[in-house]
Amino acid sequence: MFNPVKVMDIELSHPIRTIENLSGYGFLKGLVRLHGEPIGYVTVPVINDQCTATAIGKVILEKHNKAIIYHLLRDKLAQSPQPGGLKIADLLAVQHPVYKGPQPLVTVAVCTRDRTADLARCLDSLNRLDYTNLDILVVDNAPDTGATERLVRTTYPNVRYTCEPRPGLDWARNRAIIEARGEIIAYTDDDVVVDPGWIKVLAEVFSENTEVMGVTGLVVPYELETEAQNFFELLGGFGRGFKHKWYQIHQEIKKSAASLYGLSWKFGTGANMAFRRCLFNQIGYFDPALDVGTVTNGGGDLEMFFRVMKEGYTMVYEPGALVYHCHRRDYKQLKKQINGWGTGFCAYLMHSALAYPDERFSFLYLGARWIWRKTRSLLNSFVRHSLYPRDLILAELRGFFAGPVRYKMALRTAAKIKRNFGPLIPTTSTKESLLRKTFLNYHYPVAERTVDLNNPLHALTDVMDSSIVRVSVTRDVNILGSVDIANYYQPISVSRLREAVVENLSFKLIESAQNASMDSIQASVLEVLNFRFCPAEHILSKQDTQN
Repeated sequence: MFNPVKVMDIELSHPIRTIENLSGYGFLKGLVRLHGEPIGYVTVPVINDQCTATAIGKVILEKHNKAIIYHLLRDKLAQSPQPGGLKIADLLAVQHPVYKGPQPLVTVAVCTRDRTADLARCLDSLNRLDYTNLDILVVDNAPDTGATERLVRTTYPNVRYTCEPRPGLDWARNRAIIEARGEIIAYTDDDVVVDPGWIKVLAEVFSENTEVMGVTGLVVPYELETEAQNFFELLGGFGRGFKHKWYQIHQEIKKSAASLYGLSWKFGTGANMAFRRCLFNQIGYFDPALDVGTVTNGGGDLEMFFRVMKEGYTMVYEPGALVYHCHRRDYKQLKKQINGWGTGFCAYLMHSALAYPDERFSFLYLGARWIWRKTRSLLNSFVRHSLYPRDLILAELRGFFAGPVRYKMALRTAAKIKRNFGPLIPTTSTKESLLRKTFLNYHYPVAERTVDLNNPLHALTDVMDSSIVRVSVTRDVNILGSVDIANYYQPISVSRLREAVVENLSFKLIESAQNASMDSIQASVLEVLNFRFCPAEHILSKQDTQN
């Protein structure tokens, strides 16, 4: 029997508390955050209708101690260095840096169709955003009634409304590009609740890294109250992990783009994606034959992610840009959604193979491999216990095999809509490939730089003639180690440098680590974390930290 799972945030900058009144829930699924940044999940069983602070804290420190330490080290490197180097005790007093850079105008585009209850919840969360330079735009896609327009105009006077009569999510996304006032366009769905810091995190990535053209973020469940919602998460959900990731194609240019990034769901999802508006004048707009509102039911976001990579631009996955997705509560709706995943993925493969003939073999291989993996999962479900129902696997397979026919139908429909309504995309849009234009003579030159932790870290702006930068990290004339950062002829922002240093050197940054084992250093740091986050009691004993 399925028991609902209580979903909630656990912010470590506040004391961990006992969660009570959990009658009816089987588990607590906590999104662990530190200074607002997501660290990871913990799952704690509900006992006597509660989860104690001790039980929650112990699981957090056992599972996420390294992620917490890395976060604190990044914060410490953002401060002015102190004489004598970094000590373990310094982690107790570390302050989280506050971004004080530029805040470019951001257009938040919510594409919707006849779902006013969901839209109201989404707009309420957008009005709680901690960002001042904001342009919120609702694109009402081929509505059956005027309910959405009345809701926006009467309840949300700060929100702009526009109607896109051409049915299809990608038509609505393209309308948002035309209507946008901001230099950055952030897309989300009407069944999403955004975190207050969502846009601030996205804007910081774009502002500090001028080469970045697209950013996706973390999508977590808003609730797990029904079995269908839990199955959705077991199938992978929309989450893409808690590590920052940079995606560029030039490092392995001899391989096809599809073999590297053809499975473009690894970048994220359309419920949480942002682009520079100027990008679309370079690579074109969304394909209106894809995604919800057409017979393909999906694939529009996947196709755009791949196109950004294929044309030689940079994308970043930033888990700090967080939104909460309201999964389908009904099993029948979930099954329909999974079927649409299969159709949309196949349609995306077809579109990309047609758009890039040099990638056709790679896309054919990806499709065949996908079919084999799903078929293997189906066969395994007959001989062993499966985490999710067999009919969901079958629904996705049926959707995939319907993809070729449905994409051809969608192309005909899109052409008919264009004839009836006229073209939407400006005829001045010019598509050009940054990859083909800039990287024909790519030789992987490596630059070498040195940073001294006795001085504040700064962006590396003199490396634009190199594709890889080897950074030697020193302190008190001692070399702590080196870090290779793939920059592809672009400057390296201070935040990216700081993250690379912490990710690669970790405990070596702590002064006493030079004369002690990593195990003993980690045990000492865990002792510090016990007091840092749980001052009322020691959650982990000294024996636990040594184990």
